[in-house]
Amino acid sequence: MLALGGSSVTASQNPSEENSQGAENETSAADETVPVTWENFPRSEIHLIMENLVEQGGFGELHHFRTVVDPDVRFLALPNRDTFYSSGVFDLTEPVTITKPDVGDRHQSMVVLDEDAYVKETHHDPGEYTLTQDEIGTRYTWVMIRTFVDPTDPDDVETVHGLQDELSVSQDSAGTFEVPNWDRQEHDELFGALVTVMKTMEDFSDAIGDADEVDPVKYLLASVTPSGVPEPDTIYMPAVPDQNDGDTPYTFTVDDVPVDGFWSVTVYNSEGFLEENEYDAYSFNNVTAEPDDDGSITIHFGGDPDQPNYLYTPEDWFYLVRLYGPREEILDGSYQFPEAEPLE
Repeated sequence: MLALGGSSVTASQNPSEENSQGAENETSAADETVPVTWENFPRSEIHLIMENLVEQGGFGELHHFRTVVDPDVRFLALPNRDTFYSSGVFDLTEPVTITKPDVGDRHQSMVVLDEDAYVKETHHDPGEYTLTQDEIGTRYTWVMIRTFVDPTDPDDVETVHGLQDELSVSQDSAGTFEVPNWDRQEHDELFGALVTVMKTMEDFSDAIGDADEVDPVKYLLASVTPSGVPEPDTIYMPAVPDQNDGDTPYTFTVDDVPVDGFWSVTVYNSEGFLEENEYDAYSFNNVTAEPDDDGSITIHFGGDPDQPNYLYTPEDWFYLVRLYGPREEILDGSYQFPEAEPLE
């Protein structure tokens, strides 16, 4: 899940000079400021994300993020630290074909969005996927690919870098990039207001998908963090603890979570970003967390930083649980992921 903040992200893939220069000239041509309202906020958010990606070289090609998201990054709201991102903006004046490799049983998802933050396509299987303007519905599309990684394992990191490199793009012409000059102050004010309400949602059901698949209110709230994978492939569950003062410790314990992909939990500050801390403690998943003696996993929100699976909790914190590849027990409600409870 992504949204635009104020700073850029670096990665190892360099853009072609032709693509980056052409895109820069086009985007700088639109000088008149366009007001941002609740009606056009999703489009302004997508365009601002696109601009950031274009600046990083992700125009007409995929820009590979070679590490998990750093805490000082404000390009992504509600970023996960379970996957490496590969992301690109494409001008569909000419069709583009993206080839996704065989990654075995590793999670790799490809999400295709239009300029209004609607998810037009989602792909998990290997193959060639051709995107056209007629099918997507807007001139520009944003493609987000997530590849699961264990960032604590250098061999796995190297493997995932190789899988990223196997992703390929084919297009006769990259085209040009030109979007409105959105009013950033109005956008940021609306962004903050929407995040405040978004994090109180029980889950993101009916918030992510195509225009005829979403609830319009939930879609608007979730547009602060677009590019999520729609249900039933993924479930997102935000939670705001009652005593989220940063001092009250919370905990939950899980065992045998019924997912085919992975589950994870990440803590965010009140604005929906990672809060940098001396413990480098932001998230855990079923691979990176240390199990208890009985095989279950206990997550500690705040409290003693020497505890296993400790997550730093700033003032006004909240957390997000991700369930990738949820099985029927989750989808039919017979399995309930536990909520964090204050530690007695």
